[in-house]
Amino acid sequence: MKTWTILARHKTWVEGATISESVDEKYAGEIPARRFTATIRGFQNWRLYQGNKWNIKALIQRVREIRDRIDAKDESVFAEKGAW
Repeated sequence: MKTWTILARHKTWVEGATISESVDEKYAGEIPARRFTATIRGFQNWRLYQGNKWNIKALIQRVREIRDRIDAKDESVFAEKGAW
């Protein structure tokens, strides 16, 4: 059963990437958990964060780091945690 709904796709936060922001609908009465995933240079479903205390600046920095490693042709980035 799907409980995550996409709230927004942030295409302007990082050049070459789209950050998807989803909310967990099953916790409607509380502060809902958020999930942030990214498509970076065409590579989908990079797990960035899931929880209630997110930091946008840290998410953007993480996406930039991944993007720069992909641009530098660092194949090890695909073996790290967060790469689906």
